[in-house]
Amino acid sequence: MKRREFFKKAGVSAVGAAGAATLATPALSQGSMEWIAVSAFGKAGLLGAALDKFAADVATMSDGKLTIKTYHSGELVGGLEALDAVQSGTAQMGFGAPYYWEGKSDSISFVAAMPYGLNAQEQNAWFYYGGGIEMADRLSYNPLGVKFLPMGNTGNQMGGWYAKEINTVDDLDGLKFRMPGLGGEVLKTFGVNVVLLPGNEVLPALTSGAIDGTEWIGPAADLGAGFFKVVNNYYYPGWHEPATVLDSFFDMQAWEALDDQTRGIVERAAASTNLWILSRFQAVNNASLQKLVNENGVNLRPYSDELLQAIGERTAEVVRDRASVSPEASELYNSLIEWRRTMVEWSGISEGKFMNARTSAKFEAI
Repeated sequence: MKRREFFKKAGVSAVGAAGAATLATPALSQGSMEWIAVSAFGKAGLLGAALDKFAADVATMSDGKLTIKTYHSGELVGGLEALDAVQSGTAQMGFGAPYYWEGKSDSISFVAAMPYGLNAQEQNAWFYYGGGIEMADRLSYNPLGVKFLPMGNTGNQMGGWYAKEINTVDDLDGLKFRMPGLGGEVLKTFGVNVVLLPGNEVLPALTSGAIDGTEWIGPAADLGAGFFKVVNNYYYPGWHEPATVLDSFFDMQAWEALDDQTRGIVERAAASTNLWILSRFQAVNNASLQKLVNENGVNLRPYSDELLQAIGERTAEVVRDRASVSPEASELYNSLIEWRRTMVEWSGISEGKFMNARTSAKFEAI
């Protein structure tokens, strides 16, 4: 109760009086329960559909024992205020990306993605078989009064959209660029003015000139966002987010009020949504990329080897320094870099050579 009272006294700006009146406590009727879920993402597009799918899956698998009413970004709370709503007890679930909450935790950005770190397959292996979920809970989420589950992964992102060409580190100096998380911390050391904006504010900021560029996700999501209408230099690869976790988080009191069977249903639905989002992005990204380039005149540009080398060297320094700010961040960092070491060894044998070699097989349709 003390935790709830603290947040109520501090005020949850996004919910406000009207929002708090609308966000009801869980409804109980004949053994059923209704949760409120708030999202950092808009209703349109893949991530909006993913949250609605998750809610539908939970209702079906629990035979209506637990239903979840979804509110997307801006419907009840702002995109970056979903965690506030859950912490205040006015919503029972949130959906977003861990680095959106970096102001509340020294360690939470490491849960989202580490520049030059793990790919999606390796990251999921850490979560489900390397103790990653338990570690993220203990070090990052539980201290905030919430329970964590991974509920999506973007896969390797694109490097971002720029108003001008970026060829050397000198070209980064003075840029106003939207990039959250540890990647943004790296860019700051090159003189970039890093800005954190929710998705629905990025295009207006590009249009007005408030920012010179942005990263978002990948071709499918970026096409839908319409960034190509304002800037058309599209860079790859996404060194900053080789795979980015999307998080679901649950009010601890609401989570602990569930019986074991229902908690298991929520865990399975979150894991299913995690796979669904990653697979869906993988399925549609190339077609979206071709549409951006061939129909909308986007200039697809690789980062230079010189730039990637310089950023990579700086990343190792910045991320280590960032991890040293607290014991929690250090513990997460050490776990991730050890997992990365083993994955680099195995992926280099199992995937690396094959990705180059498979181009030698010139298949043709029958």
